[in-house]
Amino acid sequence: MKEVEFPKLKPANLAALLPTCVALNYAGGMIRQMLNVPLFLDTGGTLLATFIAGPWVGLLCAALNAVVMAITLGPLQLLTVIPTGIIALIVGFSAKKGYTRTWLGLILTLIVEQPFACVASAYIYTYIYGGFSGGGLDIMHAVFMQATSSIFASSFISELVTGFLDKFVLTIVLMLIFRALPEKYRVTTPFSGSKVAEEEYE
Repeated sequence: MKEVEFPKLKPANLAALLPTCVALNYAGGMIRQMLNVPLFLDTGGTLLATFIAGPWVGLLCAALNAVVMAITLGPLQLLTVIPTGIIALIVGFSAKKGYTRTWLGLILTLIVEQPFACVASAYIYTYIYGGFSGGGLDIMHAVFMQATSSIFASSFISELVTGFLDKFVLTIVLMLIFRALPEKYRVTTPFSGSKVAEEEYE
């Protein structure tokens, strides 16, 4: 499969894209905290930037988001760049290879990246927060802790389960967004169906 070329964005485009994606991440995190739901909802912007501009822009978005979270919620939030950065890199390079241009490839990519991101996230929850962070995931953590007697294992399992549900919700939202975007911004998605794109990347 031939590699996909991400659209070449001008500095002005990046200057608009990155704050927008960071704001989406932040808004998703705030919604999670207000509703206290066992979802993350804070990587939608990172995924959007990754699909549009590639893994390194996605990683930059994850880093900027971590800085914003650290400023508003405390310095420990800087650690969130690790799991979200892993997501950006895996999804970004999969998109570059063209795998995410089919629904099956997109789903498999999101399935593959989740365990890696969850290992990093479980380490943070285990060794920084002691397995509990005061969020909606704490109930699930407690349930799995009773079953496994391990803080790390319970964190990993609960985050893995939640992560799959989270990515399902975010994928639906993101694909609805991509359907409304110009073709050049969705060449790495299942909606890259224009004749120009098909001829260029076959």
